[in-house]
Amino acid sequence: MYFMGIDIGTSSAKTAIFDKAGNMVSLSSKDYNPDAKKPGYAEQNPEIWWDAVVTTIQKNLANLKISPKEICAIGLSGQMHGLVPLDQEGEVVRKAILHCDVRAKDIAEELMDLFNGTRLTDIVMNPIFPGFQLVSLCWIKKYEPDIFRNIKKIICPKDYIRYRLTGKIGSEHTDASGTLLYDMMHENWSKEIFETLRLHMELVPEEIHDSYDVAGAVCPEVVELTGLSPETIVVYGGADQAMHSLGNGVFQPGTMTATIGTSGQVLNINHKPVPNPHMNTHTFRHVNPHTWYGLGAVLHAGSTLNWFRRNFAENSSYDELSEMASHVKPGCEGLVFFPCMGGERTPYLDSETRGMFVGMSMSHSKEHFARAIMEGVSFAMKNSIEIMNQMYGESGQLICAGGGVKNPVWAQMQADIYGREIEVSNISEQACLGAAIVASVGCGAFQDLESACEAMIQKEHLIIRPNLENTKKYETLYREIYSQLYLQNKELFHKMN
Repeated sequence: MYFMGIDIGTSSAKTAIFDKAGNMVSLSSKDYNPDAKKPGYAEQNPEIWWDAVVTTIQKNLANLKISPKEICAIGLSGQMHGLVPLDQEGEVVRKAILHCDVRAKDIAEELMDLFNGTRLTDIVMNPIFPGFQLVSLCWIKKYEPDIFRNIKKIICPKDYIRYRLTGKIGSEHTDASGTLLYDMMHENWSKEIFETLRLHMELVPEEIHDSYDVAGAVCPEVVELTGLSPETIVVYGGADQAMHSLGNGVFQPGTMTATIGTSGQVLNINHKPVPNPHMNTHTFRHVNPHTWYGLGAVLHAGSTLNWFRRNFAENSSYDELSEMASHVKPGCEGLVFFPCMGGERTPYLDSETRGMFVGMSMSHSKEHFARAIMEGVSFAMKNSIEIMNQMYGESGQLICAGGGVKNPVWAQMQADIYGREIEVSNISEQACLGAAIVASVGCGAFQDLESACEAMIQKEHLIIRPNLENTKKYETLYREIYSQLYLQNKELFHKMN
């Protein structure tokens, strides 16, 4: 008995197959890049995702010598907030607008003015920011009216892949709650928001499902295209953050996760949605009914190191960059990096922030810049951790995951900067595993998430304790320099834009 997890990311699609004990027996991925035809734009043709999914499924089935019938169920994980518009025939109307697209700044401001001080803010419990599905939809309505008139349904990225697999359009709670069209307390689409904005509720799928609900079986044309079995079912799956935390075994309160991937996320689960009066964090539904999570979202995390690697380090590997960084003392001899390379959510909620290096001198080398980027991203994550602690209380456990902890140099750096013991997850491809876990529940292999996680997740984490001497240095740098950079430069950022 096997389960497949598919993760639709911003820069790649990954497909993995797991057995009932949670062992990953096959993995395939295919890279792609967002289209950025203008500054602030981030689009993708959904056909690129579908091609990547077909390719990775084919490779997995070729590599793994099992009968396709042994793959009982498929689960999905995907990048959040994106807008995939479909016409009456279910065809894509235009390229998808992604979560990291910040073109709709004027639309976001108009919506903020409309929502501010009204019940609408209480309904969505999230800041209004470019890249969210509602904001992107209103941008199309204003600037691409001919396209808008042809839109009959809007769905999220991973929902498009499920639609292609099964032929059925649908939605589920974890992604729906990240659209700004969702009533957080009532766990359904908000009729009031649709009416206020004069949008038809027929734009969204009528019913919102749970992540482990069955959407249907793989349709015949996909069976022929991929080699999957027509007996394999597809469950609804979930947003990448919910699936990622589930892949770490985190779906109940008590544990915080801090993940550095392309972007950075700090996640904390609660049995009720926790309002944030500052609106600089997010609140979304988790997998189980009546379970929510707070999210601190750092837009540019690992992507900043990748930017440096491609442009200034001769495409050095990440291990080589870590080796460079290991030869530089904490604090980089006064070089500090501010990672907001194209707008930021937590904690500034400002689409016009920009990145910068501060304190450059003739003595700084490529090695200093590599370490400064790692430190700056970790400072940004620390900021989110502090906000989560203020909202939810101190967590007893902090699990760190993603590319930012694959190398011991950056992992130790995080423990030192956070000033606390961290647990490094030894689970690879957590989002794919989370998707496979909901698939295993959906097909009846396990009764519930608890029993599935107990069987499929090995929780032997590497414990990293902070170097207290380094922590003291970092705390001074964080409080006296890093925390002042946005305040001192906000006006300049806005003038430059």
